[in-house]
Amino acid sequence: MKKIVLIGGGGHCISVLDCILSSKEFDDIVIVDSKLTPNCKILDCTVVGDDRLLPDLKKAGFEYAFITVGSIKTTKIRRTLYALVHALGFEFPIICDPSARVSNCSNIGEGSFIGKNAVVNAKVAVGKHCIVNTGAIVEHECSIGDFSHISIGSILCGNCTIGSDTFVGAGSTIIQGINIGKNVIIGAGSVVLGNVDDDRIVSGLVKKENRT
Repeated sequence: MKKIVLIGGGGHCISVLDCILSSKEFDDIVIVDSKLTPNCKILDCTVVGDDRLLPDLKKAGFEYAFITVGSIKTTKIRRTLYALVHALGFEFPIICDPSARVSNCSNIGEGSFIGKNAVVNAKVAVGKHCIVNTGAIVEHECSIGDFSHISIGSILCGNCTIGSDTFVGAGSTIIQGINIGKNVIIGAGSVVLGNVDDDRIVSGLVKKENRT
C-alpha cells in the first residue's frame, strides 16, 4: 500500500490532490496544515493536523510526502518544508496529471508537479520541487532550476533556461534561447524577449532587463 502525506492544504493542494486521485497511484492520502481544523476534508481526504505529526506519520508507514504549498513571491516556505521533510526520510514522488504530455526524453526532478494539460517536450530538464502548472508549455531543450514555478498557461519556447526559485507568471511567453536568472519574478502576461539577471522583478514587454 502506497501512502502519501501532503504538506499544505490551500489552493495548490487542491490541484495536486485532484491529480493524485485521478492517477490512482496512492492508496492512502492525508494532509497536514497548521491553519486548518483537524479532521476537515479536502476532496474527501482528511486533514489530520499540522506538520508536528510528520514523524508519527512516517512511523505509521507514510513513505511519501509532497509539498503542496504554492509559491509566487518567494520559495522560502517550500524550501523550509523540504528541509524538514527530507530530514525525516520521506521520499518525494513526481506528481504528473494523466492529461499532461511529458516526453519520454525529458527529465523531471523529484517532488515536481506537472499539472493538467501541461506539455513538457523532448530534452527538457525540470529540476526538483518545481511546479509546471495547468496548461503550461515547456518546449524542447529548456532547463528549469529547482523550486521554480511555471504558472498557468505560460509558454517557454525552445532552449530557454530558467534559474532556481524563479516564478513565471500566468500567460507569460519566454521566446527561444532566453536565459532567466534565479530568484526572478516575471509578471503575468509578460512577453520576454531579452535575458533577465538574478533577483529581478520584470513585467510587460521585456526587451532588456527592467530593474526594480
